[in-house]
Formats: sequence, structure tokens, C-alpha cells
Amino acid sequence: MARTRRIKFSDRDALHHVTSRISGRQMLLAGAAAKCDMLDALRRAAEFSGVNVGAFAVMDNHFHVVVQVPAHEGTVPEEEVLRRYAVLMGGRASLRLETRLRSLRESGDAAAAEAELGRLRARMHDLSQFVKTFKEEFGRLFRRRGPFPGTLWEGRFRSTLIGGAEYLRRCAAYVEMNPVRAGLAARAADYAWNTVGAARRGDAFAARCRKWLLSVLGVITGDSPHEEGRLMRRIAQVSCGKILGSAAFVSEMLWRFSDRVRSRSARARAVDGIVYASHGWRLAARLEAAA
Repeated sequence: MARTRRIKFSDRDALHHVTSRISGRQMLLAGAAAKCDMLDALRRAAEFSGVNVGAFAVMDNHFHVVVQVPAHEGTVPEEEVLRRYAVLMGGRASLRLETRLRSLRESGDAAAAEAELGRLRARMHDLSQFVKTFKEEFGRLFRRRGPFPGTLWEGRFRSTLIGGAEYLRRCAAYVEMNPVRAGLAARAADYAWNTVGAARRGDAFAARCRKWLLSVLGVITGDSPHEEGRLMRRIAQVSCGKILGSAAFVSEMLWRFSDRVRSRSARARAVDGIVYASHGWRLAARLEAAA
């Protein structure tokens, strides 16, 4: 069966909740070293891709990231491509790329130089390319610590399109509450490897993520609100869905991306104040019945 194309934009800013799991649910991210590598890879992939990270949580066998992919307007200038490449691959790699581009142009093969730049630009301002870059960079760092045979990640990553600040707030709170639901911390801020906890222990990247998120939410300072009662349980609509937002937003997106929605019964449904398409609805009903 052909894979369903992702629901994502290229002509407007888009918010997404992304999650992916280690193959076989192995606890390969349990140590501090692996989690440090995850945050390093996330920081550099986000900078290279030109996306804004609003929230993250690195668990022992999976991760959650809430990210904004800005609209792709115009061509990324060559100087910016080289700067981002330096962040991702290091200054020496960027210098080698700059030298190669100059050599191609001096030899009269400007088309080859532009083609190489085009391949890098195609990896920017795109959700799928961002996650691919992030995972590949983490895989490189992880295998540098020791050989690991086989596939590191389990299948495709899951992504949910988010419509508006209120739903961004809910997703960010849900992500940051992951370690609390797993029993790893009493409060979200006590966990060292989510946005709020990492920022509290002085991580500069996490602090930038928090600053961006709070600015979008219209909050000057402080922790993002966590609805502990509801968010203590896994919410299928947040973690497994396709679209999350107002009824109008969900309906509009279902119409716009009808070729990417396989469920025939997909429509906007209200779930505890969250309105979202029917993906994950049956799973949510089972979870609620068992609660």
C-alpha cells in the first residue's frame, strides 16, 4: 500500500507536533549521554532547517517535539546556506563546501554549484526534511559512541498539524507532561530533558525554545500552564492525530488535504474542548472507557 502523504504547508507558517519511537521500543535513550546527543542534534537540525522549536521531551525510547515550520518565501541566500551548514556539520565542512562551490564556478560549471546549493535549500523549511535531518544527525552521534546494527527508528514519524495558539499551548503542555505521566518526575519542570526542565537547568537552546513559545502564546514569563488532571492521561487526539484545532480549522484542512486523509469518517469532532479530525478517535474512546 502506498504511503499517505503528510499534511503540511509550503505557503504559510505551520505548527506541528512530531513524535517518533526507537525501533523495538528499546530504551536506547535512557542515559544522559544519549539525551544530550538528542538535544544537540535537535538544536542543529532546527537551525539548519530554519524551523522554530517550541517544546520537546526526550524520553527513554521516544521523543516529542512541537515545531513551527515557517513559510518558504523566496530563495535562502548562499551566505545563509553556508552559515546553517556550518551549524549542522561544523565550520570545516562549511569551508570545504564554500571552496568547492568557488572551484566549480571558476572552472565554468556554475550550474553544478547551483545544483549543490539547491539540494541543501530543498532540505530547509520542510517538516519531513527537518525530522530526517534531526534523526540522521542523532544517529551519527549515537553510533559514534559504539556500533549499533540494524534500524534505529521504528517506522515513520507521526505528525499532527496544529491550528492556533490555544492548541499550541495544549500540545506544548502535553509534551512537557510526558515524564510526569511516565512517573519520572513529580512536575514537568523537575525533568531535565524537556523544554521547561532543561531551560531551568541552564540549557541555552531550551531557553530559546521557551522564549519563542511564550512569545507566541502572548506570555511574558513563567511556565506554560499544565492541565494536570486531563494531561496525566495519554490523549490519543494529541499524540496520534492528524489535525488539532478549532472546528473551522479542522474542517478547512480536511477539505484542503482530502487526498491525504484515508479515514472515510474523518470530520471535526469535539474532545474535551479540543476539536480535531476523527483520526485516533476509536483509540481515544477505548482509553476513556478504561480510565
